[in-house]
Amino acid sequence: MIKNMMAAGLVLAALQGCGSDSDNKNGENVSKGPGAALKCTSSGKDAWDTYQAAGFVAVNKAIIANVFADLKANGTAKLGDSFTKIGSGKPPSTADDAATFEGKLAAFLVYAYGGPTSIMYTDGKTYSGLQDMTAAHVGLAITADQYNYFVSSIIVPALTSSGVPSGDVTSCFAPVVVDPTFVASIVGK
Repeated sequence: MIKNMMAAGLVLAALQGCGSDSDNKNGENVSKGPGAALKCTSSGKDAWDTYQAAGFVAVNKAIIANVFADLKANGTAKLGDSFTKIGSGKPPSTADDAATFEGKLAAFLVYAYGGPTSIMYTDGKTYSGLQDMTAAHVGLAITADQYNYFVSSIIVPALTSSGVPSGDVTSCFAPVVVDPTFVASIVGK
């Protein structure tokens, strides 16, 4: 399963206790993220039900660490400059500080892969996973090459270094981030 879960396992109980988006709340259907229907090879369940809060926190922290390690090693040559703009407000889609960016990324990932629509993250703040990806990337001018590099050199290593087997990367994580409609919501905005 996910290594380093104990370190990430100090996730707030509210995150662990959130219901899946497949739950009914007040007799109403709750929306599900695009990956909720995908089943992981290892479990036959969606990614949220397979890896739970500690797994998602571990992967999110690994993504953030990989981004900043890559920027230190390569500057903006491969990822572009969008991550260096976090907290600057230039463009306006980068107004969130680093902690808020990390929390929103975690909430988006949880929601996108079958979890609840909002989470309380490790900083004690609640974030919504229901995000307009186009609005979040407006003005960043992310190229297809930068996006593909981010997926292959940042996200996939974050998943595998956190203990997600390659079969699950392929079956229940990759389809969302390579979906043409999702990619179009980020690239070139």
